[in-house]
Amino acid sequence: MKTKVNIYTLVLAAVFVIALTGSAFAQDFVKNSRTESYKLPQLPNLIKILDEKNNIVRDNPLSTIKQDFFLTLRDNVQLDASKFYPSTPNPYLPNGYPVVIMVHGYGDRKETLEGFASAQANYGYVVYTFSVRGQGNSGGLSELISRTEAQDLIEFVNYVKHDNTVTGSDTANVLIMGGSQGGMLPYMAASMGMNVRAIISAVASPDFATSWIENGSIKMSLLWTIEYTPDTARYSKTVDRMSNWVYSNQVDKYDSLARWLPLNRDFSNIIANNKVPIVLENSWQDMFFNCLGNINGIPVMKAPVRYYFGAVTGHGGDTSPTEDQWHMNFFNEWFLYYLFPSSYYPGLADLLTRPKYHYAFTSFPENGNMWSFVHDSSDVYPPAGSSTMRLYFNTNKKLLKTVNPNQTQTYSLTSTIKNSYNMTQIVDDEFKGTRFTTNFKKDSTVFESNPLPAQMKLFGTPNMKLDFISNNAVSQFNFQIYEVSSTGVSKFITTITATYRKDNKKRKQVTITGNSHAHIFQAGSKIRVIMTNLDQRWNYPFLGTNPFVLPVMNSYTNKIYLSSNSYIDFPIIGTAPFSPLASTEEGTVSAVKFELSQNYPNPFNPVTNIKFSLPESFVGNVMLKVFDITGKEVATLINGNMNSGNHNVSFDASALSSGIYFYKISAGSYTDVKKMTLIK
Repeated sequence: MKTKVNIYTLVLAAVFVIALTGSAFAQDFVKNSRTESYKLPQLPNLIKILDEKNNIVRDNPLSTIKQDFFLTLRDNVQLDASKFYPSTPNPYLPNGYPVVIMVHGYGDRKETLEGFASAQANYGYVVYTFSVRGQGNSGGLSELISRTEAQDLIEFVNYVKHDNTVTGSDTANVLIMGGSQGGMLPYMAASMGMNVRAIISAVASPDFATSWIENGSIKMSLLWTIEYTPDTARYSKTVDRMSNWVYSNQVDKYDSLARWLPLNRDFSNIIANNKVPIVLENSWQDMFFNCLGNINGIPVMKAPVRYYFGAVTGHGGDTSPTEDQWHMNFFNEWFLYYLFPSSYYPGLADLLTRPKYHYAFTSFPENGNMWSFVHDSSDVYPPAGSSTMRLYFNTNKKLLKTVNPNQTQTYSLTSTIKNSYNMTQIVDDEFKGTRFTTNFKKDSTVFESNPLPAQMKLFGTPNMKLDFISNNAVSQFNFQIYEVSSTGVSKFITTITATYRKDNKKRKQVTITGNSHAHIFQAGSKIRVIMTNLDQRWNYPFLGTNPFVLPVMNSYTNKIYLSSNSYIDFPIIGTAPFSPLASTEEGTVSAVKFELSQNYPNPFNPVTNIKFSLPESFVGNVMLKVFDITGKEVATLINGNMNSGNHNVSFDASALSSGIYFYKISAGSYTDVKKMTLIK
């Protein structure tokens, strides 16, 4: 029988889903059922550790007690919860057993975690888990991982901190762990003021909502997440409308999605408030959230933190046995350092001075149908030796270090929709079958570099500059990046995708941010970039025949100009293999031109750098100014004559408040404006 507990301030714990069997988070999608399995190393066996320290041999693990209960929140919504605790007091720790709170991923429920929670209680923990509002048997309506659910977590934690009479828990020693929804909520709640001992947040991002619609493109995983049946998730009215906005081909419906989806969900503007020690980790190949959100948060993070970017099980990325093994120690150290007495582990005293940034490169050879992973770490981010290699789109479908000599040449990308085929139909068809192939025509163009004369380490976020024009107001670009080995084997790495819904019929230059990644290209391999109107990824079972982002359901033709404004920037570690130029490189046009780069770091606090380039022929007045979100000028960084070349200006915003700012350059007839974020 369940007991009913009323609490004046409760807390919702967002947790990463882990199971002793390795599958702890199930997410059933509308079309084909898919399971997202998150694998985290099992928590250290506290009783075994303490027994060994005290020379005691124990024949059986601790027996545990399970208690189901409901917590009534501030708005009378009831959370369905369970707690598991050892049946005997802690024989070693006078303050009681450490506490772990686990919360499931989106569309799941507490029952998925109960077996794991019970087993962990056997190891000497008091473990809590519950169903998030609008999911499982909890009441209320889901706001899709918002501040509402984060406030629930704050209230749930406050309840846990007063619940030590029966459980024998050390309520000052609480750790929360979770992935996806379970990783976002504790991170968000801590940024809102929640105080616990430590957090582990996996496959989550402080900009997760914006990441779902990054560069104007709507990810397939968003549609799956907002289309659960009521037995899986029950949505608020606003969230319920979102699938209609996704299915619509009208610009104003996308505008509604772009306005309401990030609202009260993205929280990068408050992460500087977090004081809780936290592990943040992402999968490079995440089909939900670009890990760029956590990368952008690095300059403003004030709490003790360790980062990992690489092979994290869940959200469709590749897995790695070697990285899984490394994770065992990574998480065990975090638990031991924050939850156990320091006298037992003096060897961890330097934990927070060890390398903060851990990452793993994808690389040939293939491991089954997946990449191999190569682990590395750094004390700084980006790692020492970071630079950029730029490759331009050229004639003969080449990617070269030099600009195409004929700047008027173009390549076209054409998308053809027949018979009023619409988004509802193509999603129902799962992007396959006779109706799909009859009514949706795929188009693609393949660009390739010359063979790499040396190994190249891609690390970070590839960016693209495009000079293009379209015959339709709404159009899309998908650029898929591959490595083609010297033996001809090609394998997908990452993507750069963007959808435009306004002013496409005018020639313009745009900058597109790609999906962050780390990859080692082998010497002799080629870089292949496929430009396509449908971003299907055949080697990823998680997506199946579905694309990474939903296509535009109208006909269009995009023309990209092979000019100095059409290129890809690859962030790399070490020397660019095409620099200096190999004799096989083509073209003679200088790459030095007008260009205003994105400030770095961004977000920043309080200093950032702004780079810009002036072409060889330029001599004249340059103005570089900063404006706030209302258009008021707040700083003049440059106002005077300058010569050609690459320039860097440091901007100190100590006197300004947190918020969105814009910086604008004017040089002759050239102007450009970019956005930056100050977080204090």
